[in-house]
Amino acid sequence: MDVCSVKNALRLQQREARDFMDPLTRQEASAVACRHAIEAWEQLRIDRNRDRLTVFSYLSFGSEISTTPFIEHCWSRGDRVLAPRVDPVTRTMELRQMGQHDDIVPGIWNIPEPAPTCEKWVPEMWSEIDWVVVPGLAFDRHGGRIGYGGGYYDRFTVQVEAQKRDNGNAGPLYVSLLLPGQLQKQVPMEPGDLRVDVLFTPEGPIHCDIAKSEKTNDE
Repeated sequence: MDVCSVKNALRLQQREARDFMDPLTRQEASAVACRHAIEAWEQLRIDRNRDRLTVFSYLSFGSEISTTPFIEHCWSRGDRVLAPRVDPVTRTMELRQMGQHDDIVPGIWNIPEPAPTCEKWVPEMWSEIDWVVVPGLAFDRHGGRIGYGGGYYDRFTVQVEAQKRDNGNAGPLYVSLLLPGQLQKQVPMEPGDLRVDVLFTPEGPIHCDIAKSEKTNDE
């Protein structure tokens, strides 16, 4: 079976498992994973000695782990919060800055997104982002990720990396919030697939850069 077929089978399996998860379990896991993310976010604020940070996060929908507690915390600290507006025709994302819940409207397939009136961040600004909170269906300890198959975040990462090279910025850290059962031993990856730097599980954070180096040493 080719990698694409394996990915699609895993997507179907993980979607079903997530959809059938007890809502209270999902809510509690979301709260705990977000709490771990908030602790790391505040440590980043200290490390970088900055009052204001910038995050680009998806807006959770359906049975996804909720990003709301993290986003609300960022708003409470005066941070800049960006979210995607998706163009299904061009298969690209626009990044728009939101300041409150009223800035969120139903988008395509009723997935929440920033209102068209929200300020747009052009690609030249993307390397100023501190964190990108990436959605996904399955992950592994080496940063491997199975997304929804659209490739939006993979293409976004390519543009960010190009900006990093042009202006010398460190660029963002890629992080994900995980529900129980989403951490796999290994997920199939292809060249060009986005790898995540940190996973925030209900049990605590997993730093994938460390895990990657350990894997290399083992080999």
